[in-house]
Amino acid sequence: MTPSSPLGDWRVANARWLQSALERLRLRMHRRALWLQHAAGVRAADWLLADSEEERRFFADDPGVRDLDQALTAVDVQLAAQEQAMRGSGRPPALLMLAELADLSPIETDLVLLAAAPAFDAAFGRACAELHGDPRRDRPTLHLALVLFVNDAATRILAADSLMPPRRLRSCALVEVGGADTDPIVTRPIAVDERMTDYLRGINRCDERLTPLVSAAPPALACASVDDAGREAALLIASHAEGAAAIALVGTVEAGARDVAQQACAQLGLRLYLLDITRIALRQPADRRRLISLAAREARLAGMALIVDGSEAGRGSPLAAAIDEWAADYQGVLFVVSSERWPGAGVRDAVRVAKPTRLEQRQLWHTALTPHAHSVNGGLGAIVEQFDFGPPAIADAVARAASRSADSITETLLWQACREQSGADLDDLARRIVPCFGWNDIVVADDVLAQLRELASQVEQRARVYEAWGFGARLGRGRGIAALFSGASGTGKTMAAEILASHLELDLYRIDLAGVVNKYIGETEKNLRRIFDAAERSGAILFFDEADALFGTRTEVRDSHDRYANVEINYLLQRMEDYTGLAILATNRRTALDTAFLRRLRFVIDFPFPSAADRRRIWERAFPAQAALVGVEFATLSRLELTGGSIRSIAVNAAFLAAAEQASIGMPHLARAVAREHAKLSKPISPAELSAYHAETQP
Repeated sequence: MTPSSPLGDWRVANARWLQSALERLRLRMHRRALWLQHAAGVRAADWLLADSEEERRFFADDPGVRDLDQALTAVDVQLAAQEQAMRGSGRPPALLMLAELADLSPIETDLVLLAAAPAFDAAFGRACAELHGDPRRDRPTLHLALVLFVNDAATRILAADSLMPPRRLRSCALVEVGGADTDPIVTRPIAVDERMTDYLRGINRCDERLTPLVSAAPPALACASVDDAGREAALLIASHAEGAAAIALVGTVEAGARDVAQQACAQLGLRLYLLDITRIALRQPADRRRLISLAAREARLAGMALIVDGSEAGRGSPLAAAIDEWAADYQGVLFVVSSERWPGAGVRDAVRVAKPTRLEQRQLWHTALTPHAHSVNGGLGAIVEQFDFGPPAIADAVARAASRSADSITETLLWQACREQSGADLDDLARRIVPCFGWNDIVVADDVLAQLRELASQVEQRARVYEAWGFGARLGRGRGIAALFSGASGTGKTMAAEILASHLELDLYRIDLAGVVNKYIGETEKNLRRIFDAAERSGAILFFDEADALFGTRTEVRDSHDRYANVEINYLLQRMEDYTGLAILATNRRTALDTAFLRRLRFVIDFPFPSAADRRRIWERAFPAQAALVGVEFATLSRLELTGGSIRSIAVNAAFLAAAEQASIGMPHLARAVAREHAKLSKPISPAELSAYHAETQP
């Protein structure tokens, strides 16, 4: 800022106006001092009354007082001219701006100036001590303000309400009141803190006690539904008196609740800040109340609105109690985000925040990409179809991709950014599998391989079929793809899931349904909801192992536990149908599955036990090209009735046996590894198998 800038010019004008206002205060205090000097020889019964005949006569007859009154009149004229000039330039003096923002009465405005005066000139402190007749009382008081600024005794009684705790001066921390609570309010010292002093001087900065607890919200990324909800919220806030309102945003931050709040604030001329309610909940009650007052002051001085995420605040928790406290006492605009309408009494109004549709998400992506050079173009359809992102996640993904490119954002960069953006949500709920197989690694029947490639193709072509060709509008629900992989352990179900994840460039998460199922009624549904909610945002492939643990034939209802078990199964079936991504369920007991469930699946792929020819191909691919082999007879090995998983396990164990002997991998090592694998499977090896090496197979 330079003196020649508009802000610099305003600060100079504000300083001149403030100096004139302090001069008027000095003259009023001088006038009061003259009366007190005169009153030293007057009976107390006469001069203690502000409207006594003695005081009126003195002010009317004393030439010195008449000269002061003339000077006061001249200063009043000067102040009015300065104010008019500043308003003509578009901005009034800081004190008068404060009075308008906080809706202060004239006496409340004068109280702020009087309380701040010693911070501008220490001489005012000495003058206060003189007027109080006590050198220890060098701070202004309400009594001093009343005798300086109010002539009528009855008006003084009413004006004393200015420092009541609910009034704006104290509820918004515009004035600090010292002394003991038991002292008369009119004699307690008043002052302003450094934040207020700076504001009156023309410096508007956030209070340092609040800065660790609030942070500026990122810019909004808007679409039609966000705009509509933002307008609704703005109208609700405007309907509240004095600009204080607590609004529930029923939805999630991921769906765009924060962006709705930003849009509402933009219409109201406010700035949105995120409130760290978790840290505030740990504070002592007195400290929390103080923070509420300081935040209410920022709401007036800086146009600050606050948003707090209450989605993780369970009822009765300290976090919920802290939110309720702010909703009840904060004299500003507060948005409370929660998945259901906030039950606290302080939050009376609510606006529902719907997650943007796929069409709106496409618009959001275009908006977020506009400031950046990019070559995404046609690839955006696949991204929109795969990743169900709201405004915050879209903005973050674009920013993440932009930070990695000095030129332009490519489809590959954006896709990778989306995967990273979404993966964290599921990491706490499921186990991430890092794919390590490709199409060349799997050995299955031609029909199984064809179905797997068809499954991958459907995931890849969803954007064209659902959006470009219009099938999505007709489907409504069931836009996702659910598949069942059935077969014995080791036949390639998990490998196939890894291959699909690698081919589609998606994250793969394994969910053990046996671990999700909880013995407590309703807990299974809760666990599944958390998984699917996180997966909807991530676009990840969900791999449910041991699907028969929950998808088995629904039980006959004999008691409440059976009833709830069936409810949980029905809930999972519904979420499977609604899930927009790829969900793969694996089981080695297809016959145990409910037929109603099987009808809802897009693909049911059986992984048969490998034939001898398939087993040979698996044996041949089980050894890396750099592995040292000697005398390995794949024809002999293929006669062993083993699954692909067992074959790969034997190959690895044989390699370790050979490495321990400093030898190449040969049939003796494989025979010993085969024996160990059979023992592990409780499947004794017959003498006919590997007959030439049977002696080597004895444990």
